[in-house]
Order: sequence, then structure tokens, then C-alpha cells
Amino acid sequence: MSSRSYDADRMELGVRVWKSWIWPGIKILLVAVIAVALVKIAFFSSAPEESAAVPTGEIVEPMISPVLGTITNDVTLTANVQESPAVEAKVPMMGTVDAVYATQGGRVEAGDVLASIRNEKTPPAVAPTAPDASGEAQPAPAAEPEYEWNEIVAPTSGTITKLNLIAEQQVSVGEAPVAITPASFVVKGTIPPAQLYRLATTPTDAQVTITAGPAPFTCTELRIASGAAAKSSSAAGDPTGASGAAETTDTTTVTCRVPAEVTVFPGLEANVVLHGGVAENVLTLPITAVKGQAETGVVFVQGADGSIEEREVKLGLTDGTLVQIAEGVSETDIVLEFVPGADQAAPEDCFIDPMSGTEVCGMLGG
Repeated sequence: MSSRSYDADRMELGVRVWKSWIWPGIKILLVAVIAVALVKIAFFSSAPEESAAVPTGEIVEPMISPVLGTITNDVTLTANVQESPAVEAKVPMMGTVDAVYATQGGRVEAGDVLASIRNEKTPPAVAPTAPDASGEAQPAPAAEPEYEWNEIVAPTSGTITKLNLIAEQQVSVGEAPVAITPASFVVKGTIPPAQLYRLATTPTDAQVTITAGPAPFTCTELRIASGAAAKSSSAAGDPTGASGAAETTDTTTVTCRVPAEVTVFPGLEANVVLHGGVAENVLTLPITAVKGQAETGVVFVQGADGSIEEREVKLGLTDGTLVQIAEGVSETDIVLEFVPGADQAAPEDCFIDPMSGTEVCGMLGG
């Protein structure tokens, strides 16, 4: 046997041993190592347990100080244009209609006489005459009747839209047989009653802007009425009052007269601005920092030791965003920006007009 043949046999034997024993053993060992590793990962993790999370942050309430500023107290509400309501002419005394001078649908001026009324006076007692030749007393002669007179006059200029009068008709004091509709217009809207706190004094006029209409104008004879008074009428002297009996309502209405030279039409929408005053160079705080919005309130002041204490303050004007602090705090005080537990939502029935940036309250007047 040659040496080459011997080497070949030995190599072949080594290959058979490798394939039959060594390689299968290595594979078994690798599988075992992997299995042990998986078991350890699944059931015997060596990572230390993480400790429970402990909060490290701190809630800090936003704080502010009063600052000097100017508050323009304008209350803005939506309204619409309406025809002036009819005004009643009432009977001034009890009696009988002597003559009617007005006609249904006729035009009258303020002060015109609409009808005359007479009331017969009670005649004084007359003593009987002396007895005649027969000795019998004669009855006293009938006295001529005497009357007192009065008139129903037009309380305003306009068109007669109701006329319930005829000659010889009996009438009583306070009856309203005549109604006159003025040839004019009013702007009427509603305002949330809580907004009345912002009007320290009732204005006599308002600034009105008609939607898609003429330039802003001053609306005069402004009236603010709530409850049944909002739709009750009086006789002469109240051309902006509603006619008829009082009607109970829960709304507060604002009504003012449109100047005769301004052209408007019933149903037009309008913005009404009530000027409630201006306070300049006064201490102010956001309304979110004050508990209470009218006359008096409470703020939450931070003490020297960091504690919070309640402090009463006296309030002045407000524009719906800022409120004047008349007494109770100074510029050096630090207060909570938000009243604890207060609802931060916008006031009910109010919103910020995106066009003008002013606070608008109320709905279209009815």
C-alpha cells in the first residue's frame, strides 16, 4: 500500500466521523444553549425590578397682580327695527260722547281733539213756589241742565288705527277707545338681566348700527324695561311703549327711537351699544380673578408665606373682560388668576363679535 492511498483512507475516515458524530453533537449543543437562554429570559429575568413611579412635578396656580388700565364699559346687544307701537288715547272723565271729530285711518297731530265729552251736573235743589189761590204749593220750575266738558286729545302724531267712539256713547275714565300708530320706527332688543349691573346709570340714548344700512346713528328716548313693564303702554308721552294691556315676560327689553331723518325698514337687524361709562387709570383685574362681578367681590391673595387668603374688594366698571378694583388690593399684591373651582366658560347669552371685537349679549328683539 502506497502512502498516498493510506492518506486518502485516513481523510475519508475523518470525514465520516465528522458527519456522523461531531457535527450532530454541535447542533444538539447549540439547540440546548438556545433553549436554556429562552427559559432564562422567560422565567428568570436578571433585570432589576423598576421602582414605582413617583411624581416629581408640582402644580403651580397662575398668579397675577392688579395693573393700571382703562375700562370702557360698553354693553353691546343685538336688536331689530320695528314700527313704533300704537299709543292709546284715554278718556279723561266719565260722561257722554257729544261729538267725534276723528275718523278711522285718518292722520292726526299730537294735541288734536279727537272727541268731546259732556257730563251733566247735578242741579241744585230748588224750593217750591208759594201756594196758589187754592192753597196748594206749586212745584218748582225745572232747572236748565248744566254740563261740564272735556276732550279726548291725540297723545302723538300718526294714523288712527282704532276708533271705538260714537255720539251719545257712555264712557268711563281710563277707557282707551282710540289708538294712534306713529309714522316712526324703534330699535328693540333684549338684554340679559345680569348685564344690567354694568349700567350704573340708565343711559338716555344708544349708538345703533344697522346691518347693511346707513352710518351709525344715535337712537334717542331709550327705555329699559323688565317683566310686565317691558310690554305695557301708557297714554300720552310714551310713544315707544307697546299698546294694549300689560303682557308678562321674563325678558328685559331695550327700546329707543330712530331719528326721522334715518331711513330704516321693519325687520332690519342692528347692533346697539349702551355706553355705561369710562374709567381711566384705575386698578384692573381679569374677571376670572374675581369672585363676583358687580359692586363687591372676593379675590384670592398670596401671603408672604405663600398661603392663599380671601380678601373682599370693591368693584367698579367692567367691560366683560376686565373689572375695576376700587378698593381692597394694590399693585403690589399677588392674586390667583382664576378663582378656585370657578367655571371658566364664557358668560351665558354673551359672545365676542369677531367683526368688532366687542362683547355681544342678548337675542333679537321680539
